[in-house]
Amino acid sequence: MTPLDKAYVKLMKDEGSQSEFYNIFLNSELYIPTHTIPDNDQRRRAGGDESISPIFVEFEGAQYLMLFDSKERLSTWAKQEVGFVALPGHAVVEMMNSEFHWVLNVGTEYVKTFVPEEIQWLKQTVFDSKGKEASVSKGTKVLIGAPATTPKGLTESLLNTLAKNNEIKSAYLGQVHYVAEGEVPHLVLVIDSGDLEKSTIEAIRNDLALATKGFLGESEYIDIMFKSDSGVSEEVTNSVEPFYVSEK
Repeated sequence: MTPLDKAYVKLMKDEGSQSEFYNIFLNSELYIPTHTIPDNDQRRRAGGDESISPIFVEFEGAQYLMLFDSKERLSTWAKQEVGFVALPGHAVVEMMNSEFHWVLNVGTEYVKTFVPEEIQWLKQTVFDSKGKEASVSKGTKVLIGAPATTPKGLTESLLNTLAKNNEIKSAYLGQVHYVAEGEVPHLVLVIDSGDLEKSTIEAIRNDLALATKGFLGESEYIDIMFKSDSGVSEEVTNSVEPFYVSEK
């Protein structure tokens, strides 16, 4: 069973685990069969200018986009050579039109159908998860240190997502408090990745933002920064030990 299978089985037994299932779905690598057969395996990120031509299957008057959480499952379904593109779930949500139905892992015991209303809700969820960049007045005092506490499950979710992004060298999880009226301490994740294209940076930022969903309370938030973003991000890397270091 894959992590998505386990989350789906749990969802079928307990509707209260819905957030857990969708969080795993949005952060899983998904394989979409396409009409074009590439020369090599492909992994495309959201935000690029490449287009894809997915295969849709018609059933009872509705068009279905086929999704699989492994190349093996896609190949078993296709029964012949077929093109594919691999994308994180949140990128699929952002790119694909909500007027179609989606179906996940056809040919297995864990088939999940997504209806248009559900897909539109997921689109709004992804949009909301990106949040807004905080702005502070010049001269504001900033207190930086290790987090006093971290929500249960958040660190593991972040570590799993960091490990999937090969461009990341290390990551630092700290706590920042802008000493100003109305401000409270909040978490900050700083990424050290070296020089990357803007589209790649945004894709990584989106991956990590989705990895935090479901772990933070209504009044809690996390800033996701890159080491070169600001003096604050640089200071975080000087104040705390990295909580993730790539093994590659």
